[in-house]
Amino acid sequence: MTVTGISRPRKLYLIAHACTRQVPDTDAALWQLNGLGRKQAAALARQPFWDEVDRLLLSCEQKTRLTVAPLLQGRDLPVEQDDRFNELHRTPEWTDDYSARVAEVFRRPSESVAGWEPAAAALDRFCEGIDDWAARHPQETMALVGHGLTFSLYRAHVLGLSTVVLTDWQQLSFAAVACVQDGQIVEDFVVPPGVPHIPRGAASPVVDPADEQLDSGLKEPGCPSATLE
Repeated sequence: MTVTGISRPRKLYLIAHACTRQVPDTDAALWQLNGLGRKQAAALARQPFWDEVDRLLLSCEQKTRLTVAPLLQGRDLPVEQDDRFNELHRTPEWTDDYSARVAEVFRRPSESVAGWEPAAAALDRFCEGIDDWAARHPQETMALVGHGLTFSLYRAHVLGLSTVVLTDWQQLSFAAVACVQDGQIVEDFVVPPGVPHIPRGAASPVVDPADEQLDSGLKEPGCPSATLE
């Protein structure tokens, strides 16, 4: 990895996007929220930490904007989209053993595994984005809605770990929130009160009837552990 320092925004909330409706062999960047994800988004909008937030940062993937759509219906915040916060770029082909692929990507950070963006490159651009926004708005508290792989890479970086512990990524729930202050994690990722907990390594406990069928007629897979984003 080429990253050597630690990004130091004054205060930054990291918010994992809500659970998505998966469409096999379609770019995950295009996925939208499923029924449980919409419930997570609504519950996130009621959390008190938003009172501290001066600016909202999003990736350019629509799932991040959908995650804060309920919040923005009742709160006026500056919203910035930045593709440096996009998820680690992956090929659209369906992967049966997604966790094994992710483990290999973490284990070989400088290499492209099966056409995926190298983990080191994803971390570099992510940290560059945080450094840039922190420099532009040094006195602001910001919230960044992002993605599981890049958040896991950044978390390991801030903690001084040489690689991401796979189980840490697997236990990172959709809609979990962490807080970074002065380059340190002061609150690690946790699901706020009232938000459904959906770790990447566990099957979704609830299937919304509205999500039972995709428009293409494919069975809605919910959030199975083999393919979570």
